[in-house]
Amino acid sequence: MRWFLTSSLLLLTFLAVRPAAAQTHEELYGDYITPETQAILERHEQAMREVEAAEAAARARKTLILAVSGLIGLIPVGVIGLQILKEKTWKDNPGGTVRALGTAFAGGLVLFGLNYGVLYLKFKYGDAFNTALAFLIVAGLIVGCIYLLRGK
Repeated sequence: MRWFLTSSLLLLTFLAVRPAAAQTHEELYGDYITPETQAILERHEQAMREVEAAEAAARARKTLILAVSGLIGLIPVGVIGLQILKEKTWKDNPGGTVRALGTAFAGGLVLFGLNYGVLYLKFKYGDAFNTALAFLIVAGLIVGCIYLLRGK
């Protein structure tokens, strides 16, 4: 009997407290909120929605930058891979084919890194980042590498 009374009392207490916990601030303090306080709460809610929207847009932009950089990084591997498939070089020179794929993969990683860095800096700093100068530097590096490779 004692157990029944204790559990009933706990259940009634829980049911009495539960609706109060589900109420919002406006419902709980509705009589005390002034129009100025209500305006501040509405501005706060609007600011929070704007922050969430800006964060979602930033995540989407970063994902786009990552995808574009990844596709550009796959270009050397794709070109060398197609060349290997057309010429069937793995039959005559398997070691050279593996080295060519390794070099293409390394070049793709470098292209990915450079493009991701340039695009991310452009996204992060906007107009303060000089994109044309960055692409000229990257083009200069590529031309310099080609010159050094052809020089031998």
